[in-house]
Amino acid sequence: MNRIIIEIWSDLVCPWCWIGKRKLEQALTTFEHADRVQVEHRAFRLMPGLGAQPSRTMLLARLGSPQRADEMLAHVEAEAAKVGLAYRLADTWIGDTVDLHRLVKLAASRGVGDAAIERFYRAGFTDNEAVFEPATQVRLMREVGLERNEIDTVLTTDAYAAEVEQDQQALLARGQQGVPFFLINGRQAVSGGQPLAVFLQALQGAWASQGPATADVAVCSPAGCDVTP
Repeated sequence: MNRIIIEIWSDLVCPWCWIGKRKLEQALTTFEHADRVQVEHRAFRLMPGLGAQPSRTMLLARLGSPQRADEMLAHVEAEAAKVGLAYRLADTWIGDTVDLHRLVKLAASRGVGDAAIERFYRAGFTDNEAVFEPATQVRLMREVGLERNEIDTVLTTDAYAAEVEQDQQALLARGQQGVPFFLINGRQAVSGGQPLAVFLQALQGAWASQGPATADVAVCSPAGCDVTP
């Protein structure tokens, strides 16, 4: 096998997605063929059509208890800290991320797709910025090197909407609604923020063309985010 292609479906308001991304990256630092790995990011919108709202509002509606909501947030924050991520989840926002994904597609076309993803994650989960506000989106994308005029073009048209929808339908066609979802060489599936060992095993199996069975763990879905990793 000459190379490994990893497709990652994720949403930019999914806390497990940044954790899973970081775990994969850490696994790659110990994988001897990391230089032959190509990572491709795919868009997934957990809440199409939903207007921006505080994450805690939906979490309280789902769990019915402020104490349970706080415990869940604290648990996810602790899991994020294990991979070096500083989460402040009590003041995050959720909603339809179509514009964020479209901007990431633009960034990818300019060679800074990963930087755009990282910037949106940090803005949302660490800095608690208003990532659904166009002015914030413009500033964040300018920080990763995009030109103002091309950012404005995306935000005032439907540019890249078809590509975002294509990614969405590709995952749904696989019977999946949870992210993060990792597909290795089009056949080995790993979902959720798996332990580093699982990612490393999947990489080694893909290189040897005898990957492990599909592995599942905590994910975010349209119904909400799982508690246990």
